[in-house]
Amino acid sequence: MLRFITHLKGLHNVTRRYLIAFAVISLMIFGTISPIWATVDFDAYLPIAANPIDPNWKFTKSIFLDYSNGGKLKDAFSGKDLNVSFTDDSDNNPDIKNLMQQINSNIASERKSPATMTKLTINYQVQIHGGDNKASIDYRIIFSPVLTGYVLNKGDANTPTTFDVSWMGWRTTGPITITTQQYGPIEINYPLDVLKSQLPDAYNVLKGTDAEKSLQNPLIDASPLMAEPIDKWDTLFDPAYTLTETAGYGFKGQKVAVTTYSSGLSNLGAGSLKVSNIDMDFNADAKYHISTVDRASQGTFNVDGHANAFFVQGEPAISTTAQAVAGISNTTAGGMSTMTIYAMAAFAAVIAGGIFWWSNRKMKESIKRAAEPQQPRAPVEYEERKHWADQFDPDKKRSAL
Repeated sequence: MLRFITHLKGLHNVTRRYLIAFAVISLMIFGTISPIWATVDFDAYLPIAANPIDPNWKFTKSIFLDYSNGGKLKDAFSGKDLNVSFTDDSDNNPDIKNLMQQINSNIASERKSPATMTKLTINYQVQIHGGDNKASIDYRIIFSPVLTGYVLNKGDANTPTTFDVSWMGWRTTGPITITTQQYGPIEINYPLDVLKSQLPDAYNVLKGTDAEKSLQNPLIDASPLMAEPIDKWDTLFDPAYTLTETAGYGFKGQKVAVTTYSSGLSNLGAGSLKVSNIDMDFNADAKYHISTVDRASQGTFNVDGHANAFFVQGEPAISTTAQAVAGISNTTAGGMSTMTIYAMAAFAAVIAGGIFWWSNRKMKESIKRAAEPQQPRAPVEYEERKHWADQFDPDKKRSAL
């Protein structure tokens, strides 16, 4: 009987180890979001009044080329310091207007969203710096549209307002050429195309190499924002009304509560957000090295009222009410309730108050001791100071005798 129990216990331990190993492997496989090729920072404010909004998408990328072994790439980049930038909008530039229509078509067809961009402003900036052994190319492209039609249902005092948010994940395919006053036609969607017009000698070295092939993914792609389901985004709701913070949104003294949704951090629920950085050698006329620096995409929604994320026909949406809904937990980004956060803050305040009381008491005791009459101190006797050379002075020797 004892052997039987021991045998079962051993089996239980082995099975338990297998289960733990299986859980870890499953988390690694299924809890990992597919590689992200583009980096986009997104933020939007959704007013319960359903006014037109102005969300922002910022696309960034950094490329480093190492030519420590010399070669034509060093000749092309060394000593170069260029800043290629422009700002324009769809009202003044037909190319940007055509691009906005393409994005609207993608939002309608792929994202199944009724939202529409009515005006699009593009801020494009590329900084190229060539040093003695390495060159850097930094991209920053900001899309700032005016967006309408994102409201699925306009609520009232008893009915929540529902926002469609699937429009955030639009994407572009193919080259995007914008005619600018400063540089003429310039392609903005593929990393190395800006070198064609600005540093053609450098582009000719990279053309056809593994470095060029590794940079064929577009810069302007908001689809990574859809990698994490909206109901898995971190949520923060504070039922306490904020007044000063609402001034920037056009409110004038109204009491407005805001729910914040954010994504872009790896966690147990979302999995690991992988970024497909490049780090490899390639050969042209000499041996070179290319590396890129990207990070996981981030998204933020600030929503009027007490909001709740869910899905409408498989697409992400957010509903909100002006007041907190009874029976729904007000959770924070860490999953803790708002009341828990308040309790922790109150506890911290009590500790701070205790420290202040103790410090104040010690200070008063010190002042009291300083004010009390002091006991007379014993006279201090001083010994005559003697220099070491006095022993060699004959007069002082005789006086000592």
